Amino acid sequence: APSSSSPSAAAPPFSLPPRSPLAAIADPGRNPRSAPGTPKSLAGTPRACAAASGVRDRSSSIGGAAKRVFDLRDLAAAEVPVEVPHFELDEDPAFWMDRNVQVGVLVRLRPISAAESTAYGQKRCLIQDSSKTLSWTGHPETMFTFDHVACETISQEKLFRVVGLPMVENCMSGYNGCLFAYGQTGSGKTYTMMGELSKDGNELSNDSGLTPRIFEYLFARIKEEEERRREDKLKYICKCSFLEIYNEQITDLLEPSSTNLQIREDIKKGVYVENLMECYVSSVKDVMLLLLQGVANRKMAATNMNSESSRSHSVFTCVIESHWERDSMTHLRFGRLNLVDLAGSERQKSSGAEGDRLKEAANINRSLSTLGLVIMTLVDVANGKSRHVPYRDSRLTFLLQDSLGGNSKTTIVANISPSICSSNETLSTLKFAQRAKLIQNNAKVNEDASGDVMALQRQIEELKDQLTCLRKQQNAPGPPSFLLLNSGSDREYNTLAEDHQSSCDLSLLKQKVSHLEDVLVGSLRREKLAELDIRKLEAEIKHLNRLVDLKESDSQRLRMMLKLRDEKLKRLHMLADDLVPSDGYMVEENAAMSQEIQLLQKQFDENPQLTQFAFENKRLIEQV
Repeated sequence: APSSSSPSAAAPPFSLPPRSPLAAIADPGRNPRSAPGTPKSLAGTPRACAAASGVRDRSSSIGGAAKRVFDLRDLAAAEVPVEVPHFELDEDPAFWMDRNVQVGVLVRLRPISAAESTAYGQKRCLIQDSSKTLSWTGHPETMFTFDHVACETISQEKLFRVVGLPMVENCMSGYNGCLFAYGQTGSGKTYTMMGELSKDGNELSNDSGLTPRIFEYLFARIKEEEERRREDKLKYICKCSFLEIYNEQITDLLEPSSTNLQIREDIKKGVYVENLMECYVSSVKDVMLLLLQGVANRKMAATNMNSESSRSHSVFTCVIESHWERDSMTHLRFGRLNLVDLAGSERQKSSGAEGDRLKEAANINRSLSTLGLVIMTLVDVANGKSRHVPYRDSRLTFLLQDSLGGNSKTTIVANISPSICSSNETLSTLKFAQRAKLIQNNAKVNEDASGDVMALQRQIEELKDQLTCLRKQQNAPGPPSFLLLNSGSDREYNTLAEDHQSSCDLSLLKQKVSHLEDVLVGSLRREKLAELDIRKLEAEIKHLNRLVDLKESDSQRLRMMLKLRDEKLKRLHMLADDLVPSDGYMVEENAAMSQEIQLLQKQFDENPQLTQFAFENKRLIEQV
C-alpha cells in the first residue's frame, strides 16, 4: 500500500539551477550544402526563405541504373534575420475543457542555441506562419496545423495560461488529466515542464515551468472553492507521487531506495505502481520540496547534444479529491493529474553516447518507439479498425494507458528546434504530433454519491409525520400548536406558533419531503438499473459459453473428418501399391464414408442453432 510522509522532512538544503532549453549543439556528421537559387518570382516575398530551401538529390547506381535518393541530412536553408516574428497565443480555456475526446497538441519552438548558430548560423528547417500553422521547408514543402504553435518568444506564464490553467479546472471538475512533453534531446522539454524551481515556493520566477505554475494556481482555486461552498462543507485533499522510468525499471524519486517497482492493475484502482510513496500536500511550498527532492534524484548526464540530458522518463502524479455533503448525501469527486517529462530521442552519431549512456539511449529510443506504435494503433482504432494496442510492451505506455485512448483529457506539448542541424528530429516530432491529434479519448467525470437508503427512508417518514401534525393543527380550533415526532421517539412537544409561521414551516417541510423522495427514488432507480445490467451480462455470458461449446464440438468433428481423410489417402496408396485387395478396400471405404456421413449429418442438424448464436454474438459485439 502507498505510504504517506511529510514533504518537508526530506527536502534538500539547496535549490537547483534552471534547466536551459538551449543546450543542443551541431551535428558533426552533417554537411549541409548551399540551397538552390530562389526563383525571381519568389524573390522578396515572405516565402522566399522557404522556397530557397530544399533537399539535394544524390545519384546512386543500383544494378547499372541511376536512382535519385533524397536525404534530409542534405537539407539546406537560407539565412533568415535573427528577429523572428511573434505570434500571440489565444487564451481560450473552454477550448481545452470541451475536449473530452480528442487529444490536444501544442508545438513549442525554442530559439536557436549559440552552438547551433556558431556551426550553422540562422539556417532553419521550418517557418512559422501563424499561431496554429508552421511550414516545413524541406522536400516536399509541407504545412502542419496544430491546436496551438508557440513561437520562440512565448513566455512560460503565457504557455501556462493557454495549456496549464484549463487542465487544473478540468481536474477540479473530476476529470483525469495528462500533460506530455515530447521531443528530441535538448529541445526544451524539462525547461517547459519544470523550468526554474524555487526553494521557498512563495514566488515563482519568470523561468518557472508548467508544473510549479499549475500547483500555484491549483491551491489558489482550492482556497477559493472551499470558501465559496462553505455551507456544503467542501474539502479538498491532494496527494502526490514522483517516479522515473530508467532503463525500463521504475524508481521512486521520493524514496530512491525503492527500485524496480512493479505495475499492477486493479478493477477499482486501475493501473498503479505498487509500494510507490504518496505524500499529502496542502501548499505550493510542499509541492516544491517534493519536486526539488525528486529532480535531485533523477538520472541526468551530459552528451554532445545536451549538457544536462534527462536519461529517464519522469511522471509526477497528483490525485485531487473533493468531498461535500448535500441533502443527506455524501459526494466524492476525484481527478488524477499526470505531468510527464519524457526523455528525448537521440542518435548515437549525434550524441556521442558510449557505455552506460549508449544503453540508456537504446532503452529511451525503444520506449519512445513503443509510444509511437501505440499512438499509430490508436489512430487506426479511432478510424474504426480492429487493432490490439500494445500498452504492455513498455512500462511507460502501460502506466499511462488511461491517458492514451482512455479516461483522460490529454495534452501533448511537442518541443522542437528550428535549426537546420536538427531537421530530421524536428520532422519526426512534427509527424508524431500530427498523428497524436487523431487519438480518441473518452474522458468522464469521476464522481460518486453515496447515502444510507434506510436513513433516508426513516427521515422521509419522520417528515411525513410532522407534516400530518401541522395539517391537523391548522384545521383544529384555538391557538395553534402541533406535535413533532423526533427520530424514533414518541415524546410530544407543545409549541406555540403564529399562523403565518405554521404556514411557512408547512411549506418548507413539503419541499424537503419532496426533495428527499426524489433522492430516494433516484437511488432506488440506480440500484434497479445496476441489477438489470448484471442480469444482462449474466445472460450474455451464458450465451457466449454455449457458443463456445458449439464451436468446440464443431472443431472436434472437423478434426475427425480430417483423420478420416488421412486414413482414406493411406488406403489409396496401399491399393495403388497392391498391398490390399480391391474388395477389402471397398469395404473399408464404405465404412469410412458412412462414418463421415454421420458427422456431416450431425453438423447439419446443429447448423441452424449455430447460425443463430453467431448472429446473436455479432449483435452483442455491436452493442458493446
